[in-house]
Amino acid sequence: MAIATTSSRIEMSFRHRFKRLTRVTYSALFVYSGLAKFLANRGEPRLLILAGHSVDAGESSDGLPADLKISPDRLERLLRRLSRYARWVTVGEGVGELKNGSGRGLVALSMDDGYLDNRTQLLPLLESCDARCTVYLEGRPLEERRVSWLHQWFWLENELGPGQAGQRCAAQLGEHADGLAEQIAAGRGDLGNWIKRRFKYHIPREPRDRAVQAVFEGAGGDERSLCDRLYLSLDEARELQASGRVELGGHTYSHEVLSTLDDVQAQAEIGRGQQALQAQLGADCGRSFAYPFGRRWDHAPAHAQAVKAAGYQSAATTHAGLNRSGTDPLQLKRWMLSESLPAHLLITEVCGGFDFLRRMGLDLVE
Repeated sequence: MAIATTSSRIEMSFRHRFKRLTRVTYSALFVYSGLAKFLANRGEPRLLILAGHSVDAGESSDGLPADLKISPDRLERLLRRLSRYARWVTVGEGVGELKNGSGRGLVALSMDDGYLDNRTQLLPLLESCDARCTVYLEGRPLEERRVSWLHQWFWLENELGPGQAGQRCAAQLGEHADGLAEQIAAGRGDLGNWIKRRFKYHIPREPRDRAVQAVFEGAGGDERSLCDRLYLSLDEARELQASGRVELGGHTYSHEVLSTLDDVQAQAEIGRGQQALQAQLGADCGRSFAYPFGRRWDHAPAHAQAVKAAGYQSAATTHAGLNRSGTDPLQLKRWMLSESLPAHLLITEVCGGFDFLRRMGLDLVE
């Protein structure tokens, strides 16, 4: 059994590497042959949505892990290159154009959570590159100046290291620890991410929140100070809104994984987030929504219905792909930004290059 499992993993790893190599090679040929430029404004309506979190601002974003950040220089290069092939819209505008059948080669930038650097770093880039963006805001930081357990955990990782932070949380969890301390003591690799996944999916929300909060405060953490350092204030969110370049959307109230909640709790997370957004920033906000974490296992069809019932007109996932006129607006696809993401992959997607292969039954993206 162990030999078979190892063999399967090797095969999957090989297939993944081969697919990635094929994707990169195909997209480079598609762009640098001139085919992308030729097809840029032809064919059916299509919308590429990019998804990020933080534009690295040094000290104010030091507490965020690297995979949530992109450097200003890298983002600017992507914005400028994509401008040669597509027209910038917000997510809401893009969905509207798809519905009307009027959009050709649309690209939308989106940022999740509502970090302060979206005002200090992102907005000047949008103005410089003549681009637009949708920022999905959590409700609780706006209303209460409080952060989720996840940001308390990131702070603890930085201050104590994942092993010590995890052991202290396990002691606070008591009967809910579910072998956490023993697994940490065994010296698992990638410990911080493993603990984070346990907290996200396996440990009940209330004891998890109490445990992380207790360890955070016991280690000297100040929640208000952390929120002010990481997140937009109301005034800063209003500045984004007033710029005319940014659409403000919803991202639930406290950024919980919706699939770990019962239906009533999930509806409350979605609805309360919408109410906070509109109460604090006006009725013009909250037409676009993004599922927290956004993978298929993080939300379900019932959550899409709750999103619609709350008054949102679209909802974005974190699965890569292209959105067309027939795409379910409550299951929008987004390409996740990273420091190493090649621009030619995004250009190939927005110009229809990967879609051509999908029609032949070959998906190099998912």
